Amino acid sequence: MDGVTGMNRLMRLIRNTGMAITIGLVVGIMAIFFNAAINGGVALTRSWLTSENPSILLLPIIGALISTGIYTLYLRNGQIGLGIVQVLVELEFIKTQLMRPFRVLMHVVGAIVTLIFGFSAGRFGPIVHLGASIGSNIAYYLKLESKDIRLLIGCGAAAAIAAVFHMPLFAAVFVLEVLYKKQFADFFAPIVMASVVANFVGRVTQNGQTFPVEVNGVSLISPELIWRYVVFGLLMGFIAILYMMSIQLFTGLFQKMKHIHIRLFSAAILIGLIGYFFPLNFELHNNTTYRVLTGEFGLGLLLAIGLIKILATGITLGSGYVGGNFYPGVTIGASLGVAFGKIIKPYGVDHSLFGLLGIGAMIAGYLNAPISGIILIIEFSGQYEMLIPALIVCALSVSTTFHLYGKDIFTDAYTKTIKNLV
Repeated sequence: MDGVTGMNRLMRLIRNTGMAITIGLVVGIMAIFFNAAINGGVALTRSWLTSENPSILLLPIIGALISTGIYTLYLRNGQIGLGIVQVLVELEFIKTQLMRPFRVLMHVVGAIVTLIFGFSAGRFGPIVHLGASIGSNIAYYLKLESKDIRLLIGCGAAAAIAAVFHMPLFAAVFVLEVLYKKQFADFFAPIVMASVVANFVGRVTQNGQTFPVEVNGVSLISPELIWRYVVFGLLMGFIAILYMMSIQLFTGLFQKMKHIHIRLFSAAILIGLIGYFFPLNFELHNNTTYRVLTGEFGLGLLLAIGLIKILATGITLGSGYVGGNFYPGVTIGASLGVAFGKIIKPYGVDHSLFGLLGIGAMIAGYLNAPISGIILIIEFSGQYEMLIPALIVCALSVSTTFHLYGKDIFTDAYTKTIKNLV
C-alpha cells in the first residue's frame, strides 16, 4: 500500500513539474508581448509630446478617455480587483473560477493604458494577475483538485515575475511568502521550475540588468556602516507607511465622487499637472530606477522623485486606474535610499548601496515580506555580500510597519473584495 502511495506521489510530482514547465514557457512568451506593448506605447506617445509643450497635459486626459471606455464597456457589474488582490481572492475561493480569460485580458489592457499614458503605477501587479490567470485557467480546464489549482496559480504568478523582472529566486519566494503565507512548502520545486524557465525565456529575448555596488574594498558590515543600516531600516519603515497611507487617503477621497468617470478625469488632470511641472513622473519606473542607481540625479531631485511618486501613485491607484503598486515602491525606495546615502555619506561605499537597500526595505515594509525584500536586494545587485545589510534594513522596516500600521498594502482592498463576494 505504501509503495502504491509513493508511486502516486511520484507521478503527481512528475505531472505537476511538467505542467509548471509548460506554464513557464507560455507565461514567458506572454510577458514578452506585455512588455513590448508597454515599451512601444510609451515610445510612441512620448515621441509627440515634450515637456516644453503644454500639450503634455493631454497625455493623461487621453488615457482617461480610453480607461473610461474600457470601464464602461467591460469592467462594470461587480468586477473584482486587479493584481495581487485578485490572485489572493482566487486562492480564497479556490473552487470558484474568478480569473476568467476575457475579464483578465481587459484588466491587462487597462493596465497597459495606465502605464502608456503617464500615470504612476507599475507592471508587477498586472503581470502577476496575467500569469496566475493562465495557471488558473489551465487547472480548471483540466478539472484538477483544489491543491493542484493553487499550485498552478502560484506557478503562473512566479513565472510572470521571473519573465519580466529576471529574478527567478525572488519570484518563487515572493509567491510562497505573500500568496501562500509559507503554508505550502511542497509547492517550492514546481514554482522554482516555472520561474527559472520563464526567466530563461525572458533573458534570451530581452536585456536583463543588474546594479553592481562599488564597495572599494570596504566591508559592508563595518561598525561605521551598521548604525547607518539601523537608522535607514527604521526610516524606510516610515516611508512605507507613508506610501500606504497615500493610497488609502486618495482612495477615500475619490470614493466620495459617485461616478467612476469623474474620478478618472479628475485624477488625469492632477497627473497631467504633476507631469507638466515634473516631467520625470511620465517616465517608466524601471528607467527612472536605473538612472537613480547609476547616479544621474542630485540630492534635491532624488528627494523630489521619491515624494512625488508617493503622491502620484496615491492619485493613480486611489482613483481607480488599473496598475500595480510594486514598481512605484521600487523607485521610491531607490531614490530616497540614494538620497539618504548622499546625506549621511557612507564610509567608503557608493551611494547606490543605500538605493538598493531602499528597494528591498520598501518591499519588506509595505508587503510585510522581509524574505522577498532580502532576496530582491541580492538579485538586483548580483552580490551576495549584500545579505547582512539586507537582513538588517528589511527586518527593521517590516517591524516598523507591522507595529505602527498593522497591515500590508493589500489588506483593505482584499477585505473589501471579500465582503463584496460573500
